[in-house]
Amino acid sequence: MYYDVIMTRFTNGFIFSPDLTRVLLIHKNRPDWMKGKLNGIGGKLEDGESMLQCIVREIHEETGLDTAESEWVRLGDLGSDDWQMDVFTMRHTGKESDARTMEDEEVEWFDVAALPNTVMSNLPWLIALAIDKLSSDELDTFSCQYNRKKS
Repeated sequence: MYYDVIMTRFTNGFIFSPDLTRVLLIHKNRPDWMKGKLNGIGGKLEDGESMLQCIVREIHEETGLDTAESEWVRLGDLGSDDWQMDVFTMRHTGKESDARTMEDEEVEWFDVAALPNTVMSNLPWLIALAIDKLSSDELDTFSCQYNRKKS
């Protein structure tokens, strides 16, 4: 995707158990519009950083997990006029207890088949796409553009 305007770039990652039945999510405290919601784990791209470097760094900062760029599969991207987010996914082959809360936002494993109603509204379909992507070599990436409602 070509970016001809300066926009904020983010990553979001979904880490699954080896059998794809559990997903690691974060209890958001900020920004205010996300407070009290569950989301994938990620954050803002830093200067000079690739999107893969960003997801590896953010996962380590939030969960303590050391992941390699090669473990991540790019799922696709979401965006709007002023922000862009690359979405990644992977299987964690270690123990669930390897992931731990490192900052003020708690990380927790959830059963994919029984996600709480506090997940961000787009998470059910993003998680389903991530499972499909990890289960099949036939799926390409997605791109979704959010447009603001006109008054």
